[in-house]
Amino acid sequence: MWSTTTLLTAAAAGLATLATAQTTVTSAASSSSSSSSPSSTASCAAGVHLIVARGSAEDPGLGRTGVVAGNVTEAISGSTVEAVEYPATIDDPTYFDSEAEGNAAMGALLKSYVDKCADGKVVLMGYSQGAQVASDLVCGTSEALFDGSDDLSADYSSNIVAVVLFGNPAHLGNASWNAGTSTEDGIFPRTEPSLCDPYADKMRSWCDTGDIYCDSGNDTSVHGTYFDKYTDEATEWVVSMYEAALSSSSSSSSAATGTAASDTGGSGTATGTAGESTTTDGSSEAEDGDDDSAGVALMASSVWGLALALGAGAGVLLVL
Repeated sequence: MWSTTTLLTAAAAGLATLATAQTTVTSAASSSSSSSSPSSTASCAAGVHLIVARGSAEDPGLGRTGVVAGNVTEAISGSTVEAVEYPATIDDPTYFDSEAEGNAAMGALLKSYVDKCADGKVVLMGYSQGAQVASDLVCGTSEALFDGSDDLSADYSSNIVAVVLFGNPAHLGNASWNAGTSTEDGIFPRTEPSLCDPYADKMRSWCDTGDIYCDSGNDTSVHGTYFDKYTDEATEWVVSMYEAALSSSSSSSSAATGTAASDTGGSGTATGTAGESTTTDGSSEAEDGDDDSAGVALMASSVWGLALALGAGAGVLLVL
């Protein structure tokens, strides 16, 4: 059995202050530290509902990914945003335990939201540790050293329209859903990528060459640059996926209606007013911060000896 020993915990000077979203952010009703599973408190969105997991050491809320979430809510009327409440820590609790809590919390929010809003459209988003949380929810946890978890049932495929990942430590260099410039595995590559297949065409993972976490590189500045580079690209992709999902749903509904009319051998007109769920368009803002001042370092003492500094400026050296 692998054992972990924390040799060093350091907070680097110059940790950027990260602003959390100020509007249209619904927090889970219960804390991630609670023994009960968090439930989504969001009303059914007329647009898309976004569930966002922040990165390590980011303040509670949406973190940097709030920039993308805010752009999506501006582009898709009636959208809402919900932040995953979980530790997002590297130590106390450990990264491994924190990530597992995030996985469970995001899953609980998704499932409770869909229970209330059976036809609701959902986008999952995450940065850094939060990206591993989101991808593990969908694909299951198969990374070495982590406790395993099941992949997400295909029953949610009609609800989930997009899964957006930035700087994912579980990145696979040859995955079909990759974006960015990286062709290398992250520091915690998943071992069973086929479990992602039911959602593979709805996933997009941005990782660039040199990133010390998602690319196993040696450039400490790369990990904090995704929102300068890819915010517009990610927003446009999410909007296109949402529109495609609506078009698909409309086509399926029309086909079903046509078949029913043909089967009855007659014609008729049915009219009605769907129940309306009023939501407030959200705009989320988060400062990108500046990782150049974070002084994050990658260190290794064995094949699995890695420095985890998956937020702007905090590091833990693990000997595994």
